[in-house]
Amino acid sequence: MQILLVDDDAFSRKLMGYYLKPLDATVDMAAGGQECLDKVAQGRPDLILMDCQMPEMDGFETVTRLRANGFTGVILALTGNSDPQTLQRCSEVGMNGHMSKPVDPANLRDQILAAMGAAPAAAPVVVEDPLARARAIATAARNPALMGRLVASFVKSTEDGLAQLGHAAHDQDGPAVAAVAHRLRGSSGTFGAITFSQTAGKLEDSLQTQPLSQCLPLLEQLLGMWPALKSQLEISGGTP
Repeated sequence: MQILLVDDDAFSRKLMGYYLKPLDATVDMAAGGQECLDKVAQGRPDLILMDCQMPEMDGFETVTRLRANGFTGVILALTGNSDPQTLQRCSEVGMNGHMSKPVDPANLRDQILAAMGAAPAAAPVVVEDPLARARAIATAARNPALMGRLVASFVKSTEDGLAQLGHAAHDQDGPAVAAVAHRLRGSSGTFGAITFSQTAGKLEDSLQTQPLSQCLPLLEQLLGMWPALKSQLEISGGTP
């Protein structure tokens, strides 16, 4: 099976790659809509996992172009918003199904197998702690050091994002704050830091209807959560 994963967040692409390994599929990745179109033109995958919210060309426009170009393979949406309007739009542009972010690894594999006509395996119990997914990946790979590398990568990615968030807030740039919050929502949810992801999501969603000045308490809450979460990850995850 050939899978193309389309997501603008580098850490989410990396972690999703680990989630897809048990499928024994060939996984290619694209960081945006145009790159996706280029890759599909070169060789058509069996299935595309499509992030809906991306800069320049979002997932909806990308899928519209894919279908117009004759792509008939399965496309599953990855979306942080599961409201009826978003799901209807997914269907209207030609997506075959959707998964809400943060993505659960077992559900991801089951959805893919179901979409491709195979029977999914029974889903394991998902433990909602921020290290559960990294631990499971390292265990499956029989590589204990992998957990530390995943934690270190997530910590760096998040700190870079929080720095960008601070600069955007200082410049009073609400759309930029929302864009960074969206990336943090996706990457932290994919990693398994669910509460942090939910808070970033609340910030992103609030900025759709309110000015930045009214969203500052959520911004401060998100920034305030990071030191304790980082400490927990680094101590339990074995990073320096």
